[in-house]
Amino acid sequence: MLIILGVILLLVLLLVGVGYLYGSRHFVVEESTLYFDDLPDEFDGYRICQFSDFHAFAFHRGHEEDVQKVVDLINAQHCDLIVFTGDLVTIQADELDGFMDQLSRLSAPDGVISIMGNHDYAMYQRRFSKAQRRNDIKDLYRRQHDLGWQLLLNEHTSVRRGDDSLVIIGVENDGTPPHFPRFADLKKAMNGIDDQSFQIMLSHDPTHWRRSIIKDTDVQLTLSGHTHAGQLRVFGWSPVTMVYKEWSGVYENEKTDSSGRIIRQKLHISDGVGCVPIPFRVGAWPEINVLTLRKS
Repeated sequence: MLIILGVILLLVLLLVGVGYLYGSRHFVVEESTLYFDDLPDEFDGYRICQFSDFHAFAFHRGHEEDVQKVVDLINAQHCDLIVFTGDLVTIQADELDGFMDQLSRLSAPDGVISIMGNHDYAMYQRRFSKAQRRNDIKDLYRRQHDLGWQLLLNEHTSVRRGDDSLVIIGVENDGTPPHFPRFADLKKAMNGIDDQSFQIMLSHDPTHWRRSIIKDTDVQLTLSGHTHAGQLRVFGWSPVTMVYKEWSGVYENEKTDSSGRIIRQKLHISDGVGCVPIPFRVGAWPEINVLTLRKS
């Protein structure tokens, strides 16, 4: 019995060692092609680079040089647009100290658009008063502005190509309280959008897609993160499957409106580039996602 326990302990230590020394910095690029009937012609072939769940805290203490690797890998994809889908930090905004210069070098023709994730509201810093928490959130807003990113807080923006456009909608985190704050306001974020437009929703928590987005909107594509694919994937399985129905990759939903029109909606979940609570990943490698939109 002691031998069996010893072998199990050895395997666990080996797994942790591989996940820390290799897995947490084994950055990969995952490419997906997404087809849509109603994609505007000018955006056929449009490339979006999605990265998520940066968690700056995990890049300190010996992993600082990995931030430049992430930035270089994203820029090397030469995408039209970069989107960040939440959790820039783990506990508080000053985790970004030392990384601002590198992150400001992210570049794409249509810029960098970002949203907030559950960790970005300083709710896990127990020492903060309510006033300190509000100030920390404002500090994170300011830092993203200083990076040159366009932070969307329940609002939208447009990307134009000739006479065509994409509408990019960014909502605040919408999870399951009390651990995951719920601040999204779909009505506010989508106010004034033409119903016939092609819409891309940035929403950090993928459960928001099934709970609200596909029920209350016709948004064609939603981009999320949050799950990290459990930071552990073995033969396609992850412990996170016990919590999330949609947890990694592409999912689809089909519905029919009152006129009989079939509406197809897609969700893409990034496994993210960072780690919580420690730098560790096995199988669910830290990833950059390149999404190519094609007209079917």
